[in-house]
Amino acid sequence: MAEKNNLSKNSVTFLGDFFNSLAGQAPTYSIAGGTAYILSTSYASSPLAMLITLIGILTIVYSVIFLSKRYAHSASFYYYVSNTLGTLPGYINGIIYTIFYSIIGLGSISIAFAYLGFEAIYALTGIKINPVFLLIIPVLLAYIIAYLGIKPSIRSEYIVSIIEITILLIFIIFSFAYNAKNMSLIPFTLKGTFSSSLIGKLAAISGGLIFSITYFMGFEVSTQLGEESKEPNKNIPNSTFISTLIMGILYILSTYAILLNIGYSYNSIDNFVSQAQGEGVNPVFLLMRKYLGLFGLTIFSIITLISVFGCYLATLNATSRMIYGMSKEGLMPSKLKVTHKKFKSPINALTVSTLMSIIAIIIFYLISLNSGNLINLTYNAMERAYAIDSLYYVISLALISVSSFLISKIIGKIISIIGLAILAITFYYSIINIYYLVALILSFILTILAYFLFKNKYQIKI
Repeated sequence: MAEKNNLSKNSVTFLGDFFNSLAGQAPTYSIAGGTAYILSTSYASSPLAMLITLIGILTIVYSVIFLSKRYAHSASFYYYVSNTLGTLPGYINGIIYTIFYSIIGLGSISIAFAYLGFEAIYALTGIKINPVFLLIIPVLLAYIIAYLGIKPSIRSEYIVSIIEITILLIFIIFSFAYNAKNMSLIPFTLKGTFSSSLIGKLAAISGGLIFSITYFMGFEVSTQLGEESKEPNKNIPNSTFISTLIMGILYILSTYAILLNIGYSYNSIDNFVSQAQGEGVNPVFLLMRKYLGLFGLTIFSIITLISVFGCYLATLNATSRMIYGMSKEGLMPSKLKVTHKKFKSPINALTVSTLMSIIAIIIFYLISLNSGNLINLTYNAMERAYAIDSLYYVISLALISVSSFLISKIIGKIISIIGLAILAITFYYSIINIYYLVALILSFILTILAYFLFKNKYQIKI
């Protein structure tokens, strides 16, 4: 049933890479779960914050695109850095991306599925279910699909992405048509921050930028399909850029559409944020019902959960292939490079990724036990997992940007520096908890110790 080092070659087309990247960014999930965060800091200027974020994120995406044009490898984030900065930095980035960012990310996405599942059922029926019962659904279902190989995963992501983007576009068009008289350029100015000072306005936009960057998390997941894609050095960078640009435009329009519906005033936005963060129905669901009716709300609710699931599936595939690739390079136990004889999936890496994601779920629930009821417990577990997950993501992308800077030409170096500056700002404003900083430092120390402890065993060369 198993053999070593044999993923399914040339099995993913350009469209497969494209829809995989879309699924990794999970537009409906991002909007349903993240709009309140951006509005809570940038207020009516949130579309401006999102526009700036898109411009900024493309400078970060540039580094990934530049490196993916040169290298094709399942353990992409390890391979890019190791070929420019050396094996040790590559190993560090591989562990940061895989063990800390991706595994915690899987846990965070599963918890988000449980929380948004609760919100969707409550919005549709008025019944409050126990969100914990929903946790295992994405974990088991994604494992089964990923086990069957990359093609079933890509087919699933085709369907998910097309439906959720269609639903969002219908919502945007209806919102613009219904509120045409209220359309204004205020959301694209600093006036919408409601701050009287320039520093306050810039701080408000910066806060929104930090949250909106997380909308794009997962744009890079197709780079881990480097050994399964057709023409990977062409299709992966092109599909990554196009999918990110499309998502950015969609996010700007969706944020603007939500503001059109709730109004530009401080009180109306504050009320929206309070509803989103409370135990009531998520106001995004209420807006969908307003324009799409009960049937449309039902479809949106289902698609939101499918969007979260699609994000989990894309992340699971990326995580398992990072582990598989690092094992193939001698950086992890050799058993982790075993693939299924028929389906060509990295079965041992998939199993390890899934088991570790379950551990991550348990950990973040345990550290959130003082949250009160199960709904607040789930929300806080999701928020904490997402927060520290984002920090590791920023660090990993920073190492990618440094790698790109070292081997690119002058224009490329300038773009990489801009990307690094944005990541540095994001990191600075994201350290809101001293425990996160301690966790980051300890994980770095443990990663370096593990490298020197196992480099002889796995014959790693410095």
